[in-house]
Amino acid sequence: MTDTELSSGLRKRVLYSSIGLAIIVSAIFISVAFNLSRDLGESLELEHSTKVLSQLTKHIKSVIQHGQFNELTSNKDVKNALTALLDKDIIGFEIWFNNKHIKLKTSFLYAHNDLIDNAIKSETSNYNFIETDTDRLFWIYEKAPLNNLSILMVNETYALDKAISYVSNRLFITAFLTFWLAVWVALFISALVSKRFQQSNDRLKHLATHDIMTGLHNRAYLYEYAHSYFNAENIKKHQNDGTLLAVYIIDLDKFKDINDTMGHLVGDELLKAISIRLCNLKEKSSQAIRYGGDEFVVWCDNLNERRAISLAEDIVTVCRQPIKVNNYAFETSVSVGVSYYPTSGLQLDELLKNADVAMYQAKKHRLGFQVFQQELFTRSAFRINLRGQLNTALEQHQFVLYYQPKVKLPGDIIVGVEALVRWLHPKEGILSPNMFIDIIEQSMFVHEFTRYVLLQAIIQCRAWLDEGLELSIAVNISPYNLMDPELVSYVATQLEHYNVSAGLIEIELTENASMVNITKTQEVFSQFRKLGVKLSIDDFGTGMSSLAYIKHLDVDYIKIDRSFINDVVTDKRDEAVITSLLVLCQKLNKLTIAEGVETIEQANKLTLLGCNLAQGYLYSKPLPAEEITKLLNKQAVVIDNNVINIKT
Repeated sequence: MTDTELSSGLRKRVLYSSIGLAIIVSAIFISVAFNLSRDLGESLELEHSTKVLSQLTKHIKSVIQHGQFNELTSNKDVKNALTALLDKDIIGFEIWFNNKHIKLKTSFLYAHNDLIDNAIKSETSNYNFIETDTDRLFWIYEKAPLNNLSILMVNETYALDKAISYVSNRLFITAFLTFWLAVWVALFISALVSKRFQQSNDRLKHLATHDIMTGLHNRAYLYEYAHSYFNAENIKKHQNDGTLLAVYIIDLDKFKDINDTMGHLVGDELLKAISIRLCNLKEKSSQAIRYGGDEFVVWCDNLNERRAISLAEDIVTVCRQPIKVNNYAFETSVSVGVSYYPTSGLQLDELLKNADVAMYQAKKHRLGFQVFQQELFTRSAFRINLRGQLNTALEQHQFVLYYQPKVKLPGDIIVGVEALVRWLHPKEGILSPNMFIDIIEQSMFVHEFTRYVLLQAIIQCRAWLDEGLELSIAVNISPYNLMDPELVSYVATQLEHYNVSAGLIEIELTENASMVNITKTQEVFSQFRKLGVKLSIDDFGTGMSSLAYIKHLDVDYIKIDRSFINDVVTDKRDEAVITSLLVLCQKLNKLTIAEGVETIEQANKLTLLGCNLAQGYLYSKPLPAEEITKLLNKQAVVIDNNVINIKT
């Protein structure tokens, strides 16, 4: 039912109710007034008749005193003289005296009823009305105290008819005026109520379809609008003219940090400023919707692909402009995902889902905006599927460790290995870390996973020790693991349980991760150092931190990122960078490990520059533990610069 139908129905109900109430009130008023007028008329009628009867009684008594009563029946003059005293309204007048009954005046309009007969028989004064088919009569019977005189007078009502007629006329006029007044009042009230109802309904509808804080349309409006939009007419229009409907999902980067540090009031003002900018985009046909939290949706129709891309660029640009809130200037950035109708989806949920996939791709790679492509969805669906299988994978030990040797330069003697995780997926086969590590880091299993890897490394150390092979294993941990308060104690417990020396375990943390919270990193590294675990900074040189940070972290190894190794033979700049790093690490008494060594020329150059250790495909790809064991059984393992013979 539409709002108009509801309003019309309400107006009718109010009108009919008011008219019905007016009729009921008028009926009650008329009934009460009529009864009052009748009672008043009867009272007046009694008073009038009693007065007339009293006067006539005096005349009759005079006749009786003069001895003329007997002549009332024989002397017409006496009878006529007395009859002449009767008003024309008196239609019946009867006298009883000394057992004589004289009818001075009678009429066919009335006859004695039971009340009159009883009054006469009992000689008791009484009065009442006689209802006839055409008239209403009043009778009064009075027993006089003189000489057994009794009189019955019947007359046509006078005061009663007059009172009822008078009141009835005015009641009719009053009822008529009351009815019309009620109608007009009802119309006025119904119009007023209808208006108030419409205003309230409009306010409720506005609240239901708008975001209170920003004033933008909300998610409910978006779905309602999309439901009416996706019809055959619009589908045919897009097919005929080749235009696109573009749906943009906009997410503010690092908005949670602003809320947490500056407070929600500042965050709210920031959202309001962004909403204003989205409303003022160049494409006038665009609609800005607050989708929830710090996410917005922009809906824009009748675009070609060039204009759709241009609008995405405009969104990124306008949102990056500095925003001043409470004397603070914020340079915000956004990540925008774009999906097109009909190429990226035929329903709103599909368009939003695909735009969301593109938005997370843009956020991950700092692209500003990303247009949805099918391979993004395939990759995203694959990752979502993996995320849902993490718990099962851990329970079923589907994660296994491969090991890549680290060799001493020169000589290529294996002195340790780095543990690299592989997922032996029951359907997808062997998955490399770049396909699932970031999924784990964003899940609730990040601490459990790292403990699992550390445990497998310690168990492998014990297995090699049992075979007479003493080999250190390096394990990468996530920066999120620094927040695990029980990590160090867990490692200590497992080392003690498996009787493995702490020096055989090496913890690696990337430079970027170590700089996230230098204080926390120092604290955890210090605990590992007391335990005796070796420490290293991985991928050094790729971060934006100063080299001076090295002095704040008490580590054993610095691993030079492969990006500097690739062209070290041919690019003097890479050679200069590596030389500087090697000199710095030598001054700070830290060993260096070159990652990604793939050619003998690279190895010779690094040896010449003074690099201590290396790892890469030149020596071996990551191998299962049993393959590493075969390699170790063919050579000697160097520990602390001493050569230890291994059985062959």
